[in-house]
Amino acid sequence: MQYIILTLLVSFGLQAETLNEIIQHTLTTNPDMLLTVSNYRASKQTIKKVQAGYLPSLELYGSYGSENSNNSTTRNLIGGDVTLNRSEIGLTLSQILFDGFRVKYQVEQQKFLTDSSANTVKNTSENIALLTSEVYLEILRRQELLELTKNNVVIHQKILEQIKLLVEGGAGRKADIQQSSSRLSLAKSSLVNAKGKLRDAEINYRRVTGKLPTELLLPDSIDDKLPNNSEEALYLALNKHPYLKIAKANLAAAKSSNNQSKSAFMPNFTFELGVANRDNIDGVEGANDDMTAMLKMRYNLFRGGADTARVRETAEKIKTAKESIRSSQRIIEEDVLLSWNGLETIKARLKYLQEYTKSAKAVLNSYKEQFKLGQRSLLDVLDSENELFNARTSLISAKYTKIFSVIKVLESTGTLLETLQIDLPSEIQ
Repeated sequence: MQYIILTLLVSFGLQAETLNEIIQHTLTTNPDMLLTVSNYRASKQTIKKVQAGYLPSLELYGSYGSENSNNSTTRNLIGGDVTLNRSEIGLTLSQILFDGFRVKYQVEQQKFLTDSSANTVKNTSENIALLTSEVYLEILRRQELLELTKNNVVIHQKILEQIKLLVEGGAGRKADIQQSSSRLSLAKSSLVNAKGKLRDAEINYRRVTGKLPTELLLPDSIDDKLPNNSEEALYLALNKHPYLKIAKANLAAAKSSNNQSKSAFMPNFTFELGVANRDNIDGVEGANDDMTAMLKMRYNLFRGGADTARVRETAEKIKTAKESIRSSQRIIEEDVLLSWNGLETIKARLKYLQEYTKSAKAVLNSYKEQFKLGQRSLLDVLDSENELFNARTSLISAKYTKIFSVIKVLESTGTLLETLQIDLPSEIQ
């Protein structure tokens, strides 16, 4: 059957898709992912912007206008003031020699912030991969439940026809027809609901991946990639999860910002080369050209306490960043333990649901044999069919819950993409 489906897909130009392929596609098209990548690239450019503080500055300036002068020169020459058309053009080259390490710590801070942005991309990727897995598996689950529900309607229809034949032959009761007919209506209602749920799943799938599902393949098992126990999972998460790395990078950036704020208490030294061509300045007609080479020092003595407040502000932000790390650790620990507990729970449930389904199937076979011997009615058989249907429904849901639980554990440790061998943009690696 699967071969026939795949053949038809190829003939119509379609291909069955795997979970890895869909995750890779989603990571390159999802708006939330693209937004974090753009923020990361912008952060890299900010590094280049602040690094420009190490380089010299070259400025060209010029001016032209009317100047009225009254100084000792004009008074000696003409006995008063004089108005001339003044013009000047010049070039200045400035190089910061020492700025209290302000630029150094600016660059250092921005590098840490860029590292934070890179880990934000990784964390978003893990989240999107988890969400993609969820909607992918939900499509498969709903498709399987729909087929089961369709088959359940067929079974109800067949039993109703059998009951009608028995009643027509005088071996049954009309009430049995009514009861079987009402159960058929309920089965058809369940079928309508199953179709609606599948459509809902397709809409969610499109929201996450940007396209409607085609033929999706059941993912290969990755159970062997799981940590051996919850303690190992916790250790892995606390050392590899990008969510925690974001907080740690932000702490490092806060420390650099604090160091940067202290540069305001140090003098600044700048070396400047200048050349200027001026005409008609200070009331004297003619050219007044000069060339300069200057070492300049600036040292702020008072700024209203702003610099001290800035140091204290950045010191408090260090404390904030430290508490953010502690909060992130608790969130990660909770996520890992809840995910691990969820996996252990569904594994235990799955075992019992398999036994339940096996028993329900055995009971149905026994009821069918007893019906042939006249020991059971068709309604008894129908009851048993419903019992098996409910068992299979629960088993199907549990099967996909278990697959997703494995994925969730890996995501909680921050290693889902690594396990699935999903590539991020090369610049993020």
